[in-house]
Amino acid sequence: MRTGYQLAGTGYHPRMLRRLSAISVLLVALVALPALANEDEAPVDIIEVKGPLDGLGIEYVMDEIAASAADGALAVIIQVDSPGAVSDKIDELIELINAAPLPIATWVGPAPARAYGGALQMVLAAPVRLAAVGSEIGYLSPRVAGRNAGIEIHTGIGIEDIELLSDVMEVTAPVPGIIDATPPSDRQAVAALDGVGFVVAGKTIVLSTIQDVEVDGETMSTTAPVRFRQPGVLTRTARTALAPEAAFFFLIAGLTVAAFEFYAIGPGLAAAVATASLLMAGYGLVSLPLRWWGLLLVPAGMWLFTVDYQRGRFRASSALGGIALLAGGLTFTNGGSQITANFWGVLFAVMGVWLFYQFAMPTVARARFSTPTIGREYLIGRSGRALTGFAPEGKVEVDGAHWTATAHREAGISEGDEVVVAGIDGLFLEVERKQ
Repeated sequence: MRTGYQLAGTGYHPRMLRRLSAISVLLVALVALPALANEDEAPVDIIEVKGPLDGLGIEYVMDEIAASAADGALAVIIQVDSPGAVSDKIDELIELINAAPLPIATWVGPAPARAYGGALQMVLAAPVRLAAVGSEIGYLSPRVAGRNAGIEIHTGIGIEDIELLSDVMEVTAPVPGIIDATPPSDRQAVAALDGVGFVVAGKTIVLSTIQDVEVDGETMSTTAPVRFRQPGVLTRTARTALAPEAAFFFLIAGLTVAAFEFYAIGPGLAAAVATASLLMAGYGLVSLPLRWWGLLLVPAGMWLFTVDYQRGRFRASSALGGIALLAGGLTFTNGGSQITANFWGVLFAVMGVWLFYQFAMPTVARARFSTPTIGREYLIGRSGRALTGFAPEGKVEVDGAHWTATAHREAGISEGDEVVVAGIDGLFLEVERKQ
């Protein structure tokens, strides 16, 4: 005699459904109960630090440490992925870590994070230093990128360790006196602080970041709750330009769009884009250590591109402009081994400029000036001088500016002849010999 039945078309026995429901409830409990158990516990705050440490970024970290202490955080972990410091304010941050108002640890992670120069000195200033396997540390000096390598090192490590960290080393295991543990994730970094003692305001505080929780008669371990602290939108946006390749991109993008604005469409959206790009680039250039000769190569390269565009062709000047831009993008920062531009990022930005000048600007300009009475109508009737012979194209000088022009073959215009602008055809002036 059957005591049960299957649901039609499902293949599931009611007992099986009840078991699945019980398992679902248990899984929910496994997730929810530890969270409920931890909701009243003090959290461990994780402060994320990415990119070069400029004044704005350093002030953010210091403000968040103070806020964590005021909010009753159990401890702070500074999560680091930075090629170095570019501001003297790093001294203030190191002093704050040395006299912290609550337990502070540093963690270089997740892999492949890095900590060089002043960022590494900040990591080493903490009483507990963590790093994920696969992360990199090194280039300990100078503390501020681009400065004299003999600047004082604000750490308590020995001479041998300073020599060890003069170059880059990949973290593969704890390094005595330098890296205490190698947790791969932020949660494991929190767990690594369990049972560790910190001296705060002369008192020793032993952290308890792992608790045991009873779930259906079984004991499970859970870490203290984690609270992530990140900078605001404006801070994150401004600091986007701190990577050398990013500052370079914003600079050439702003200059390119400004040229586009001048030659093609008049004041409008392009002007706003150019202004925003140049402001972003300006923040990066003000913050980063610079080589001025490398920086000057950038506008020089843009000028060479513009010269060929004005001529209506892309030849030697464009090639030289691309070389100048590439050289400038790779050399305009003077951050030594710490702050370096990414080659591929710079190369792709230069290729973008070339493609824009080659295709986008001529296309839009032709569309804009397809009607002779738009944009350059003031030139019609003006007199000028032929700079070359016409066959049927040539160069003319009108009102002190050089233009590419066309003329009828029978016009017989030679170099030095006086001409008159009779019309406008796209990017070209139509000229006649002056009678």
